[in-house]
Amino acid sequence: MKIALLQSKELPYDKAKLNYYINIAKKENVKLFVLPEYVLNRFFKEIEKMPISFVKNQTNHQIKLLKRLSVSYNITIIAPLVIIKGEKKYKSIVRFQDGKARYYYQQIYIPYPHWNEERFFDLQPSKPLIFTIDNIKIGVMFGFEAHFTKFWDYMSEKKVDLTVIPTVSTFNSYKRWKELLKTFAFIKNMYVARVNRVGEWEDWKFYGNSFVINPDGEIINSLANKEELLIANIDKDLIKDARKEWMFDKLNLQLNFNH
Repeated sequence: MKIALLQSKELPYDKAKLNYYINIAKKENVKLFVLPEYVLNRFFKEIEKMPISFVKNQTNHQIKLLKRLSVSYNITIIAPLVIIKGEKKYKSIVRFQDGKARYYYQQIYIPYPHWNEERFFDLQPSKPLIFTIDNIKIGVMFGFEAHFTKFWDYMSEKKVDLTVIPTVSTFNSYKRWKELLKTFAFIKNMYVARVNRVGEWEDWKFYGNSFVINPDGEIINSLANKEELLIANIDKDLIKDARKEWMFDKLNLQLNFNH
């Protein structure tokens, strides 16, 4: 099965660009098309200062557009969006398939003084988004959530073959991201696809470097720091071989610390 990661900057109302890239992906027989965080809405530091009504209208516009695109191209789209319900604000990853939308709400927010999503957004209990395309079981989590082992344990328990992680990473974090996700891809014997945005906000630069890691913990496809489309193949047989060789999932089940 083929997937596509669109490493882009902000696309708040750019239907033409989305059409362009999804059309390329469709010609390559891609089944899953993934966008980074904060490209269909403004970046978080801008949203903090915006009227909530503006954010809501922007999100509603994108939901309608992505529903239509999922039907016209017969493709599944993964897109992070800021969801507004009344006075409450949530971060969500949305799966668009056959004109329908399914939502996952972020469960752990960034709490740091310079980037405090925890203070701004509301929390709504939600199970990680898991679905299947062409016999490949796919799980989705937010970038910040990827730092916590319970999310990876959940994906492993559900026998996920591919974990997709939309991010909005900046500063000098690329090496940490690379090593973190290579490690989890290997110990959970699954593919990991991380898509990061590009562009900037004030002096913050979003550096891209999106990549796909195989179940042996090896980067098999990667991008640089410009707007690009990455297309990668997800091989079910390679997943089976890695799990058979290492047996991490079976060995972990035998642990009993009460003895």
